[in-house]
Amino acid sequence: MEYRSQNAQQRELGLRLADGALLAVVFWVGVALRFGDLQAQNPAYFDHYLRLAQWLAIFWFLLGWVGQPYRLAVGVELRTVLARFVRQTGMLLALTALLVVSLKTYVYSRVFLVGLFAAYLSLGALLRVAVVQAGRRRFRRGIGLVCVHGLGASPMWGQIARELAERPDYGYRWLGTVESLDAVDSNAQELWLTPDRVLAELDAAETRGLRLRVVPDLAALPASRTQWSALGNVLLLDWRREPLATGWAPTVKRVADVLGSAVALILLAPLLAGIAFWVGLRSRGPVLFAQVRYGYKGEPFTIWKFRSMDASAHPDLQAVPGDARVRHPWLRATHLDELPQLWNVLRGDMSLVGPRPHMESDTQRYAEAVRGYGIRHWVRPGITGLAQARGLHGHTDEATMAERVKADVYYVEHWSVALDLKIMLATLLQARGWV
Repeated sequence: MEYRSQNAQQRELGLRLADGALLAVVFWVGVALRFGDLQAQNPAYFDHYLRLAQWLAIFWFLLGWVGQPYRLAVGVELRTVLARFVRQTGMLLALTALLVVSLKTYVYSRVFLVGLFAAYLSLGALLRVAVVQAGRRRFRRGIGLVCVHGLGASPMWGQIARELAERPDYGYRWLGTVESLDAVDSNAQELWLTPDRVLAELDAAETRGLRLRVVPDLAALPASRTQWSALGNVLLLDWRREPLATGWAPTVKRVADVLGSAVALILLAPLLAGIAFWVGLRSRGPVLFAQVRYGYKGEPFTIWKFRSMDASAHPDLQAVPGDARVRHPWLRATHLDELPQLWNVLRGDMSLVGPRPHMESDTQRYAEAVRGYGIRHWVRPGITGLAQARGLHGHTDEATMAERVKADVYYVEHWSVALDLKIMLATLLQARGWV
């Protein structure tokens, strides 16, 4: 939300001043705790830290205008405020590190610098939580709410009215819908319109000083999260978010996959050799099982597993509980048969985390039966995934497969490094409630 009332601007100024004071207090308290009365004991030493404080103040002031870290628009989410603060602190840390490295004639205390930024990050986050929560409490008491009317026929009005009634902390008061501008309440600060009424009402509404917002009916869209993007002067609506399709995200994930799989292959080499020896000793046939699966962009690749079934078993018939073809049930139960897929990850066929790749028969069966099935092919398949971390694996019917695909699509739309870590931990610890 972009509307900022006079009160919001005052709160932003208050947050900016409080944050600057916090950084100053943390700095000088840190100096006192680390060095004692430094100015009296070693004035020359104190001057170095005074100069560092001055540079920090300059950096902080300049970064305060980059990325709008103090913006508190109506309806702003706490995670947005915290994300801006973390980004601001990261840039402040980078500039400070560059400054310290460039000053080769003097070495600042590393303990002091680590403590300074750790304390500032922690206390600054608490400050922002307090400010946002204080604003929400004001909104719940009906103070500072932005009054809104809806204009036009839309099934969204009922949903909006319920949402704003249940969540006054968003900062809006719903005044209801009107049929014309003449019926708009004098207290209304914003007018939310259906797309078909924008051109007809635009000039008259702005003449009256009303802020306009367009409310498209997106309730029928199958996507859980949509976003707007611009192509020159053309505005486009993307049905689904793809965090792994933009910026540094694909590189970060691929680097993590390469490093993770390489380290795992080295550390687990004795275990891999032991499993291979066991499989070769206890059953006839090859130690490894190769099968064509469908992965990134729906392209086929060869997946590798330790063979846990009879060598003569039909490869496209999925095992079921109590299947007589299974020769090493403990391998399947512990999922250790999946370890050779670390090689697939290193090659780039797979990722450590992602939707599990399906057999050709399952791909053909579910592609038409399950809505959004093809979206799971927008990312590399994984050794484990969100569905597996939630316990949705093994032989499934169509209803259960729909739940698995739903989890896969959620992963595609909500990917983050933190989500990958949670999925890996939940898989290893079998903690389904974590994700």
